[in-house]
Amino acid sequence: MMPANTHWDQKRSLAKYDSIGIDAPVALPELSHRSDTGFSAADFLTLHSGLIVSGEYIDEDFKKKLATSRESQEGVLELGFSVPIAKGGSGFGSCAPVTADGYFLTAAHVLSHEESFVLYATSNNKKTYIDYAPVRVVFRNDDADFAIVKADVKTPRYLRYRKESLTTDTTLFAGGWMHEKGGGLFLEHQDIPGQAGYQKVVTSLPMIKGDSGSPLIDQKGQLCGVLSTMRLGVVIKMKPKSTAVMLEPSRIESIIRKDRARY
Repeated sequence: MMPANTHWDQKRSLAKYDSIGIDAPVALPELSHRSDTGFSAADFLTLHSGLIVSGEYIDEDFKKKLATSRESQEGVLELGFSVPIAKGGSGFGSCAPVTADGYFLTAAHVLSHEESFVLYATSNNKKTYIDYAPVRVVFRNDDADFAIVKADVKTPRYLRYRKESLTTDTTLFAGGWMHEKGGGLFLEHQDIPGQAGYQKVVTSLPMIKGDSGSPLIDQKGQLCGVLSTMRLGVVIKMKPKSTAVMLEPSRIESIIRKDRARY
């Protein structure tokens, strides 16, 4: 029998995040004999993100690695959470958990293959490990590059939506699981032509392949969108910009409620 994902350590961590924010101490089973005075944005993102893997990555070797991550010490995560499964090429991205029962937001272009898995860092009473399940597409808008997916995993560490408007002095973080998480500033909002209810969030964040679908969060750990594209400067002094996309939270919640009722 699989251990429950809603371990009391996770519940305690969530309560601290709610009251203190992204810099709250975190309680994980493998840290029970150590003290941790703070929690970095990179660690926060890893615990509040999912990784989507598809296409060429889904082979027998990959499935064996997933199985051992549940059942043995081979898949134990340590703070830092390096997940060495990316082999280059296409077929992977990130996603943002938004409920406790396995609903995620991501960029639509991440879902480029019929079969995809989501990976999510969770805990039982002994260790933190990677849980996983196949992805079912709930909602997809290729023109806006936005999607909602469902996986049969419990996701007790999930993200709340930012309600306040972003300003040009707002620091934002993102980065998926592929590299050191980057920080940057909010630059502007842009409407998406013909896509009512969607907005692009333009930032000065760095972004590399594999970051698509990563949650874009503020300093309180609140969700502001999911990474979509990067624009490289064609002039030497022009800095690269990355873009996230977001649908109105009320519409996201409505889509998820209808999907729950259906399934």
